Amino acid sequence: MQLAKIQKQIENNPWKTAITIRKNNQTIFETSNANMVFKSASLIKLGIALYIEEEKPDTIDNTLNLSSDDIVGGAGIINRLSIKSWQISDLLDLMLSVSDNTATNALLNYYNINTINDYLQQNFPNISLGRFLMKKSTKENTCTANSMMDVFEKLLAANNKVSHVVLNALKHQEVRNKLVAYSNPKYEVFNKTGELLHEQHDIARFKANADVIDCCVLTNYQSQKDYENILNMMQKIGKILTH
Repeated sequence: MQLAKIQKQIENNPWKTAITIRKNNQTIFETSNANMVFKSASLIKLGIALYIEEEKPDTIDNTLNLSSDDIVGGAGIINRLSIKSWQISDLLDLMLSVSDNTATNALLNYYNINTINDYLQQNFPNISLGRFLMKKSTKENTCTANSMMDVFEKLLAANNKVSHVVLNALKHQEVRNKLVAYSNPKYEVFNKTGELLHEQHDIARFKANADVIDCCVLTNYQSQKDYENILNMMQKIGKILTH
């Protein structure tokens, strides 16, 4: 692993990039803006999962019925299905594996968005859960690279019924065109991506034997050309980390 190569990837770019990389829970690379606040996009779903894992693990087998208010567009599959009754564990899986916004909003309703935000603010002050997914609001969901890394590592360190669902979902996350796209196949990978109109994020774990490498990349950009170059940058970072 050559960290100088990663530094080269992020120099002189027209977009903002914040990166935190940890190996076996120790920071080995961090940009100067790793504590700068970005819109979190779907990475906020990791914070919701951590709340359930830490505060409500006994509810994982509960069933909830979706209301019409829960159904939203964007990422996911529930909004195309007729099924209205779901186990919490299935909603949690869909929130992480296909970034399902309807599943996310159902969980935010079930556990109360303000309660989850209070938990996140108390434990990770740089993370804010201000709004439901795909709903207009004056509030925003925000995070920093370091704070999201803290959530990610805590989420993957647990060992209970919820963590098994989480790990399986992140292992089968469908969007793999960023950090894990060209990673060395000897590494087992877990990732969660996030994107908005001007944000492209990814956080990933690369695991091989005793080595665990975690990488969080947050970006803010303006042009379509930047978008394509950001994907290329993330792919190269993942490749550097695992070769």
